[in-house]
Amino acid sequence: MRSAASGSRRASGPLKPGGFIMNNIIYIVGLIVVVLVILSFLGLR
Repeated sequence: MRSAASGSRRASGPLKPGGFIMNNIIYIVGLIVVVLVILSFLGLR
């Protein structure tokens, strides 16, 4: 349980490259989802 807590703390650190990459992946996936929703909305119209 202690290792899990330390792991979450390390992941939440902004200086860690892993967390930075994960944030970029989440941001890119979010943009793709928004684009797909807009395209589907325009396609239905």
